[in-house]
Amino acid sequence: MQMEKESKYKYVIAAAGFLIMGTVFSIINSVGTILITPITQANNFSISQYSFLFTINAITIAISAPIVGTLINKINIKIIMSVGSIIASVAYISYGFANTIIQFYIIGVIVSIGLSCLTWVPISTMVSDWFEPKKKGSVMGIVFSGIGTGTFFWMQIASRILEKSSYKFVYRFFGIIVLAVSLPISLFIVKRPSKSYVRDKEHAKEETVNKKALNFSQISKIKCFWPFSIGLLLLGISFGGIKQHYQTYLSVLGYPLRFSANIGSLLAAIGVFANIIAGFLFDHYPTKKLLVGFEVVTLLSIGFLFFADKPLCAYLFTVLYGMTMCIASIWPSFGVTKIFSNDNYSVVYGVANMFNTIGGAIGPFLAGVIADSTFGYPLVWTIFLVVMFVCYWLFIRSVKQE
Repeated sequence: MQMEKESKYKYVIAAAGFLIMGTVFSIINSVGTILITPITQANNFSISQYSFLFTINAITIAISAPIVGTLINKINIKIIMSVGSIIASVAYISYGFANTIIQFYIIGVIVSIGLSCLTWVPISTMVSDWFEPKKKGSVMGIVFSGIGTGTFFWMQIASRILEKSSYKFVYRFFGIIVLAVSLPISLFIVKRPSKSYVRDKEHAKEETVNKKALNFSQISKIKCFWPFSIGLLLLGISFGGIKQHYQTYLSVLGYPLRFSANIGSLLAAIGVFANIIAGFLFDHYPTKKLLVGFEVVTLLSIGFLFFADKPLCAYLFTVLYGMTMCIASIWPSFGVTKIFSNDNYSVVYGVANMFNTIGGAIGPFLAGVIADSTFGYPLVWTIFLVVMFVCYWLFIRSVKQE
């Protein structure tokens, strides 16, 4: 009876994960891109100065993620996520009272700690705990499609608020929403399955045989660890840089704020369907062939950024890049389940994702520095084009023969 109840409760966990990613993550991590221009103009910050905030955020998450992954196996996940909810929301509201770049940096550290306790590591861990291996890709795709769904929705709201009010009100208003949604979910819904619950009968023996305590030294000795992790580093550099700068780039090209918001919402909407479809594909088709297909589409989409002064090319970038955003959302967590053992998932994922977030720290700042130089955004896109080519090559190498 207990196992039957838990078998049904896993869908509640998936829905909770979707809501967390669709509110907390979408608001904190995605809406900020449309605020870059209003904030830099109101406070006389340079693009590189403000872009360094994204670097600080990513570095903080990179440090926090392995720690959170370890704590999840020692502390009730409700406590970790509830504390993260309070920290993230209160700090995000504080952005609305910041006036100097140093204040933004300090608040960014606090927000990122809360975000680490509330999103990627705990959500991925719960999906890995509750769902059998053959369904993990599909479920992760649905859960992480919340990012695109939320971004589409909140981006439109943010753009309309900015037309009538300041960016400070956006921070205060959205911070309250983050708290109102995430705290009740963290307190009353999220949990890990009981010790008696086995994820998948077919894998019960496998997990018993493979079960062992893993640390960084042991993980790093696995043959495919370094290609996979360096690939995540490069993925973070490119994805973080493009995601945080493409709307600023559109503003530089002379597009109005509403156009940038519409592009952002379209990108998010396409990302929603891409996540769901990619999750199904990863569960049912050879991983290497899928990665090759995503590589071609990714490189083609970045190529259209060079011609984004033409609206058609801007939309082509949006459609194609949206189709590949699932790689940034699904692949880090699914790749861990694909390449490594399910044992100590939260620890392994925390370590592997550290490389991704370090890349996310480098990408936005690197893009900002180059954008402020005489070379501008064309050099940024050239670098990211090469980075993604190498990134996919490493991912393909890391996947075992199927």
